[in-house]
Amino acid sequence: MYRLIYKSEPISKMDWEQVRNILHQSEKNNETNEITGVLLASQHNFLQVIEGRYESVNKLFMALVHDPRHTNIQLISFEIIDSRLFAGWGMKGLGLLDFNTDQVEQLKAKYGEDKGDIRFPLEGWKALALIDDLKMMQALPEWKQS
Repeated sequence: MYRLIYKSEPISKMDWEQVRNILHQSEKNNETNEITGVLLASQHNFLQVIEGRYESVNKLFMALVHDPRHTNIQLISFEIIDSRLFAGWGMKGLGLLDFNTDQVEQLKAKYGEDKGDIRFPLEGWKALALIDDLKMMQALPEWKQS
């Protein structure tokens, strides 16, 4: 089992409707390929975690590199894992587009700021910590270990 984390910038400013469309398409495709993960979206950045078999994760990442909806793709980590953090999540979306001001300021203080948004980390452990912080703030369902 493998986990890949990358960061990129959308070609245009994102809104929740655009993110929802990406997630809907991803959910269908990922179920077929036994891929799970999470996509963080702000107006100016994406951070995505993809988990699955080597071939599936690698193939998806190669397709994402050529996706015209984003640019400046940065591979953060690609590693072997013992179990999934996002089992059951074909592709969960966490939009930082409608967060309340206090939560955004807390996250900016902890992770930094980038173009007025929360800075998405370039270290794998820190990216997972940000996702965990968001999960707690949004009271998302518990992650399942497989």
